[in-house]
Amino acid sequence: MLPTPLEPGEREAAVAALGFDEIGRSSEGRPIVARRFGGPGVPLLVMGGIHGDEPASVDALLELVERMPVAGAPPLWLVPAANPDGLRAARKNSARDVDLNRNFPARSFRAEHAPGYWPGPAPLSEPETRVLASLIDREGVRGAVAVHAPFACVNFDGPAAAWAEAVARACGWPARGDIGYPTPGSFGSWLGLDRGIPVLTLELPPGPLAGFRLPAAAAVDAALTAAPR
Repeated sequence: MLPTPLEPGEREAAVAALGFDEIGRSSEGRPIVARRFGGPGVPLLVMGGIHGDEPASVDALLELVERMPVAGAPPLWLVPAANPDGLRAARKNSARDVDLNRNFPARSFRAEHAPGYWPGPAPLSEPETRVLASLIDREGVRGAVAVHAPFACVNFDGPAAAWAEAVARACGWPARGDIGYPTPGSFGSWLGLDRGIPVLTLELPPGPLAGFRLPAAAAVDAALTAAPR
């Protein structure tokens, strides 16, 4: 179990201490790390920290590493911190002020944006999103779990309604097919809606992980064990 609360530099050190493989670098040159767990077969992708102001999403996956292997889980790729620059600065967007969850090559991608949601100059213009897209294209995935905050729900894209309901039963947060606002160019739009691969967005509650550690662990573990086969 992680000591809490963690400061940004301590969280960065905790991610580095995992000893995962470097799969790319951020726009400021920080490593983006990942590791495959489990045996052969098409893996699940599990990632956190694509928004740097959602540190509990990273903490939940750091604690998942302590529980690995989770009995009944499929093989998976774990990316604990997809936006290390934003995480270090404790801000949502990347160092180039791009909302990385609007930078994927979904059919819905558009340049128009609300303040704070700049999608970048073009889809996959950012090294962080290119790293994730390359991993998916190279490995193939049966589904994906993106851990976010702060809406305390199990959002889903693509053919993932039954999966979301199973996770919702485990953690007590509602399953939702709509987060309540448009998400053009998002990871779920690209992978779930456009490519038909089931995607869960685990929205943790607001605040530090210590305030909801047990339901968060239940949500993450159920997302693995109930994943599409």
